[in-house]
Amino acid sequence: MKRFKEMVATGASLFVLGMPACADKAMAQETGLNADSAADIIVTARRRDESLQDVPLTMQAVTSQEIEKLNLREFREIQALVPGLSLGQEPNGVATRATLRGVAFDANASGNNGTIEFYMNEAPITAAILFQSMFDVGQIEVLRGPQGTLRGRASPSGSITVTTHKPDLSEVGATMIGTVNSWGDANGQAALNIPLVQDRLGIRLAGVIDETDDNRIRSLNDDARPSRRTQGGRLSVRAEPIDGLTLDASYTQTIRHAATFLQSESLDYADPTAAPSPIALTPKDRVSVMYTPFTFRQSFTVWNWAAQWQVLGQSLNYVGSHNKQRYTSLQPNDLGAALPSTAPEEFLDAGQVSATSPTQTNHEVRLSSDQRIAGIFDYVVGAMWNKLNNPTVLDIQTPVFVGSTANPLLVNHTEVERFGGSHERSFFGNVTAHLGDATEISGGVRRIRYHTTGGLISGGVSIPAADEDRTLRATIYSASIKHNFTRDLMAYASFGTSWRPGSGSNPVQLRNQSQPYGLLASLYYPAPEKSKSYELGVKSQWLGGRLRVNATVFHQTFDNFAYAAPNIFYIADVGGSVGVRSITTLTVGVPAKVNGAELEISGTPTPGWNIGATMSYAKGTINNATIPCNPYSGIPTAGQIFEASGGEQVSVCEVDSVRAGPSAPFTATVQSEYTAPIGAGIDGYLRGLTSIYGKSQNDPVNPIDDISAYALVNLYAGVRADDGAWDIGFYAKNLFDTDKVLSRGSTAPVSGASVAGGVPPVSRYRVISMTPQREIGLTARFAIGSR
Repeated sequence: MKRFKEMVATGASLFVLGMPACADKAMAQETGLNADSAADIIVTARRRDESLQDVPLTMQAVTSQEIEKLNLREFREIQALVPGLSLGQEPNGVATRATLRGVAFDANASGNNGTIEFYMNEAPITAAILFQSMFDVGQIEVLRGPQGTLRGRASPSGSITVTTHKPDLSEVGATMIGTVNSWGDANGQAALNIPLVQDRLGIRLAGVIDETDDNRIRSLNDDARPSRRTQGGRLSVRAEPIDGLTLDASYTQTIRHAATFLQSESLDYADPTAAPSPIALTPKDRVSVMYTPFTFRQSFTVWNWAAQWQVLGQSLNYVGSHNKQRYTSLQPNDLGAALPSTAPEEFLDAGQVSATSPTQTNHEVRLSSDQRIAGIFDYVVGAMWNKLNNPTVLDIQTPVFVGSTANPLLVNHTEVERFGGSHERSFFGNVTAHLGDATEISGGVRRIRYHTTGGLISGGVSIPAADEDRTLRATIYSASIKHNFTRDLMAYASFGTSWRPGSGSNPVQLRNQSQPYGLLASLYYPAPEKSKSYELGVKSQWLGGRLRVNATVFHQTFDNFAYAAPNIFYIADVGGSVGVRSITTLTVGVPAKVNGAELEISGTPTPGWNIGATMSYAKGTINNATIPCNPYSGIPTAGQIFEASGGEQVSVCEVDSVRAGPSAPFTATVQSEYTAPIGAGIDGYLRGLTSIYGKSQNDPVNPIDDISAYALVNLYAGVRADDGAWDIGFYAKNLFDTDKVLSRGSTAPVSGASVAGGVPPVSRYRVISMTPQREIGLTARFAIGSR
């Protein structure tokens, strides 16, 4: 607690950096963290250009200037700027995690239908494509609360849109950014803008090369170094052949190779009743015991194209996209060195080899008003078509021993093929009535038809229980009212519903099960999730725009919220052969609710000094629910599962008032920047960013994985040209090297080995994850012409 107080005090100290500088307002706006210029940030939250401060919903815009100033090189780093948002990715590089407003999106639970929807250049996109090294990003918008009557796909908790830089049609320009750090990591980015036909046609080329030591966790049992290398490039084209017609297209490709180890700690470190491990490991050791690393290769190809035709006071828009993904990965079986190191190398390196090649295509057309009808009404109507194909082939490698792990027999290979996809069609409309200059009332609706198919083949045998052919229909609504009491004081109220299909991931997780019955059979395809949300908000500016205060309160309820129970043991009945298996997640629909509030305060006390704080409290709880669980001590036998479950293949527990997501209910960020001229055309700057996280709870039935409050402090200092032509700066992320365990498995990881006539090996270690280690580095940026 003392360390936490020190972190908060350090963050608060950023408010009192330096003395007032002699600088004009233009310089303050250019160098600030948007504290006095938020009203000038243009967003497209309601599918038209509006000032951020005028939009009647809670959202944050992360501009390209902020991305560069705060050295955000990975997409998930934007969570440091958006309280309540948590982003993460599994070591296999495929599954992603995102939490917003108290509820979680886990790709293992929700597949392609998350509680948050992601977009690139206005087109829906798989989250994993964005969880790469960011480059040439124009703006990121984080919208909170139900979305879907205006944008893409229905999402109950919010949406995140990424817009890349568009070509400038009038001026040649180039930008180069380089970053190196004390760990030996390096990141290089460049962009070149060329107008081919003045004011009519232009192109933009951009690219990135990023090399790091990934999570920097080394293994005691493998000499390989963790590594991650990303290469990416983008070609963007913009044309305005005639007045009123704009055409955009882009092609993006990124390729990432990675090798990573999961961190280990002794099983008895957090649970003194457990047997001690051969080598005592604590979280501060930051090491692994894996025999071989997770490895994966990702290749993403994304085509975006769009057209806008403004004619007769109307705007006709079309947005299209097509993306291809290629994953190959090795997920080792033995995460905790349960097998003896004397086992043959192919036994120690055995794991699950995955090859996934999804494709997704999206088309959306909409018609909207550029000029109000009868001076009162704005409208948007449109249709969306989205198709996803997601084939996956797995090679499940199982080491087989006889009697004990001293007698290796063979490594058994089982091929599993999962095929299928989804096809979504929807129609939507929204009307806004402007009642005078101060009041507007808006309402929207979207009608959805969702069809999903799937099948599973394991070891050459089709699994009937995993067959899927579902057609689902739903209608979602939204309504809001906004009133401007003055030019600088606005209040709004909104209501929204949302929907998403029940998870289709359970059949894949239960791929070793050929004869499910009773409770387990009923869990294969949970019912669709439905939600309702209510929100009240106030947005205001004071002192001539130098102070901004925005506040929101909200309440949201869920039916069949997709909860992913982690690391569940169950009885697998494969062709009459009964055995105990463990799966990463088992998803069920549960009732849930979220209550919360958000507050944003920012201002410019003096020219050259900007400060801002954003706070979020969102407590999502699961109420009176039945969830899969592990009421055992250690790894259970089939008999123990039968006894605990009353003859079922999986055990369940009754829970009430437990968290609906692993993120802390309270989070906050504090930003401050002070800039002063130090020479002719040269400014010096000092920036700070403090991210504060309150107490949080992970798995409700895991007593050792709760997280106490902590804070992370980043510091930036440097010099720059007052016209933005160059910038050279030093940075320190996690300045005080805060060590905090963020996740902790309730049990030791299972080795995945089979011991005929004996007992499977048990690890004496558990898997954990921690806050990133301190990073100190140097960044240089140079630009000419258009940026």
